[in-house]
Amino acid sequence: MVELEGYVVVPLRTSPQAQHCHSVYMREHFIRLMDPNKPKGRTLFLVNVPPYVTEDSLRTVFGRAGSIETVEFAAKPGKEETIKWYEGTGEPFSTTRPPFAFKVAYIVFEKNSSIGKALALQSIDLFNSSGECIVKTGMELWHEEYEGNYLLDARKTKLQISKYMAGYDKRERAAAEAAKTTEADADGWVTVGKEGRNAGFEQKASVIGRLEEKMAKGNKTKELKNFYTFQIRESKMQNIVEMRKKFEEDKRKIELLKQSRRFKPF
Repeated sequence: MVELEGYVVVPLRTSPQAQHCHSVYMREHFIRLMDPNKPKGRTLFLVNVPPYVTEDSLRTVFGRAGSIETVEFAAKPGKEETIKWYEGTGEPFSTTRPPFAFKVAYIVFEKNSSIGKALALQSIDLFNSSGECIVKTGMELWHEEYEGNYLLDARKTKLQISKYMAGYDKRERAAAEAAKTTEADADGWVTVGKEGRNAGFEQKASVIGRLEEKMAKGNKTKELKNFYTFQIRESKMQNIVEMRKKFEEDKRKIELLKQSRRFKPF
């Protein structure tokens, strides 16, 4: 068994006759900031895993060391890298698939003793007892990916659509019930609908017509003032005229006061 900087180096074989094999590096997974999904003492970490290696194939090989809880991939080591690897793949009717590239793998066992047994494996044999490879490679893999991208299984597609629509109907019924009761959800939001406390207005043609007429009348009375240049100019001229008129009236009043004033020594 060859070790390199803390990693155990094991050959990956796709057939019993393979002589020049790809090397995979593995060790027990441990980091300072532990991830609850990759518990210390039960997680095996693999580096330089080829693109054609699947989760099922790793379960088959390392299942000899003990029962496995999860097998996850990532583009590189890191707490959030596994999430990025599977991002968008679990959405309904999504064609997004994990990248076809070299990767790292995390194998979580149920028992701590399985780590030692897994590290003692002399090779990762991706073939069964009859010597047949358990993973698809080369033209066979490319053909399967092509069919997966362009050819649909009618039965699976129908089941997927039925499952999605059942969930959609369930969400719609829940929203309708929430609108009737006007109860706040966990975030404090209240769903308001036609059947709720504030039912709004009935969207009939006659009701909408009356609302449009009312809005048209309101727009006529709400005319913008002093908005356009000619309005500002006219407003200034009107103010000057009014000021001159007031000035003349004040002059006339002063003249009348002067005329009515009389000298009274005592």
